[in-house]
Amino acid sequence: MYVDNYLEGYHVPYVHPELFTLYDYAGYVTEVRDWYSVQVGPLTGDRNVYTAGGGNALYYQVFPNLMLNVVPGRLQSNVVIPVAADRCRVIFRYYYDDVETPAARGRIEADIAFSDKVQHEDAEICERVQRGLGSRAYDKGRFSVRFEEGVYHFQNLVKQAYRQRLRRG
Repeated sequence: MYVDNYLEGYHVPYVHPELFTLYDYAGYVTEVRDWYSVQVGPLTGDRNVYTAGGGNALYYQVFPNLMLNVVPGRLQSNVVIPVAADRCRVIFRYYYDDVETPAARGRIEADIAFSDKVQHEDAEICERVQRGLGSRAYDKGRFSVRFEEGVYHFQNLVKQAYRQRLRRG
């Protein structure tokens, strides 16, 4: 569930209203490749926690469980470790191009606080969706062509990996 949530952007306006204001949402696109996908979010706004000068936020998901969140001056890695069929643990690491200056330390502190808030919002929605998936009322649904290309790609890679494992015995 956590990876699926990471790979779709349609929840952002509803679950992350502050994050939503940092992007040109209409320009948000997903590109898929053989073993990874990348979501590109054009950054906007003068008071952007990531940058005052624009640029892009790049969200890479490298199969099976690595995520790289790249914004100007910062790389954040997320490693997703499954612990049960309905639970995972995520390890977050942050890397900055400037950690010495007082201004940089202030940006780092603001970035980590903002990222922590977004992660808590994601954890809450993932827990709710996971409960819904376990309900008797849930049945499969269709993928959104516009918003779930990354999810569809990831789930196909998972299916392919299971099939290869079953063939090997």
